[in-house]
Amino acid sequence: MRYLLIVFLLVSCTSQFHLNKFYKKGGKLECDTTTIYKLDTIIKDGDTIILERPHTIIEKQIEYKTRWQTKYEYKYHRDTLRVYRDKIKYKYKIVRKEVRTDAKNKPIKYVNRILAILLLILAIIFSFYLNKKFN
Repeated sequence: MRYLLIVFLLVSCTSQFHLNKFYKKGGKLECDTTTIYKLDTIIKDGDTIILERPHTIIEKQIEYKTRWQTKYEYKYHRDTLRVYRDKIKYKYKIVRKEVRTDAKNKPIKYVNRILAILLLILAIIFSFYLNKKFN
């Protein structure tokens, strides 16, 4: 049983791990210090001496989120991203339709290339024709 306890202590999570996990999930730990002055009176030989001694009190304020708040924020963020994605898809479809209609209405782009290929073919045919005529 002792060995089991020792193994458990060596393997278990540290408090620093849980604190880091708290910070990652959005927790905040703020410390407010307040100073209180205590008055002490000392009477010695008929004289009264008043001493002020400061005492500082540290008040820790922990801001945490419940599971419901975290879940709600996650869903809200996810839904806004989904809406944004749908808007982009819709705009993309509109632009795509406009590009298609513009492409249908435009004249042929490759007229110069087609003419160059036709002239090359005619030059080859003409050169064969001249070779047969002179040979």
